[in-house]
Amino acid sequence: MNANLKLLIQACNELDVAYKTYHSTHNVVELSFNKKSFLFINWTTPLNPQSVVQLCVDKEFFYCFFHNAINLPRTVGFLNPDCDEKYLKYLEAKSYQEIANAIESKFQYPLIVKKNRGSLGAHVFKADDRNSLLCSITSIFDMNSKKPDYVALAQDYIEIKTEYRAIYLNGSLVFAYEKDIENAIYEGNLSPLHWNGAKAVLVADKYLLTEIDQFCSTLFNKMVIPFCGLDVAVDNNGVWWLIEANSSPGFEHIVKHAGDNAVIKMYKEMIMFLIESC
Repeated sequence: MNANLKLLIQACNELDVAYKTYHSTHNVVELSFNKKSFLFINWTTPLNPQSVVQLCVDKEFFYCFFHNAINLPRTVGFLNPDCDEKYLKYLEAKSYQEIANAIESKFQYPLIVKKNRGSLGAHVFKADDRNSLLCSITSIFDMNSKKPDYVALAQDYIEIKTEYRAIYLNGSLVFAYEKDIENAIYEGNLSPLHWNGAKAVLVADKYLLTEIDQFCSTLFNKMVIPFCGLDVAVDNNGVWWLIEANSSPGFEHIVKHAGDNAVIKMYKEMIMFLIESC
């Protein structure tokens, strides 16, 4: 069973709320209240509409929608020149060299190149020169790789001092944790919690929690994402940034390093909200 769903079920048991699982993996969990069913499947919850999920999955769309509401790294997308014929009307740069030229005209080195629909830090590259830029683009568009993408993103590189994951339910901060890499070793994945020895550390400092919440509030003034994990960071100059949003956050790291109490409490709040919504 999915690790998130195990904690959901534990929350159900502690609240004495009935549930039913489906499939041999038990990765489909149904909660029913007042003749209404709510499905939790793998990492997904019944809270976010499909349009919101897609907005979070597509990083370029997310940037276009939210960049005037919250501080995001400048982001520009480029379509694979070898795309299907039906997408040629969207194609501007017709070769990898033209993409590199366009990126160099808009950004300075170093810069970030990543998949538009990537996750877990996969296919995220720091490009320091044209050669590494072209290698990054080629890797993202490689149809022989495990998970290629048809859109590559270029982003401003941020000198991050500390990165956090903030968990929100209906626009309210439930908990946050620091992605601590103080004693960790970089092994090729730029995502902090994929460094060897990295730890997820619950944020207990009320001032810091308030600072995180005040920064994130401008996003929810634009539109509330019912349930999400926001990766936020403060740079070396003390400026806050939203790195990306996840509409189906996983909790393996925080449970491994800080226990499951915060996550179970969150699921209890979610369950009570669903009950009250009926």
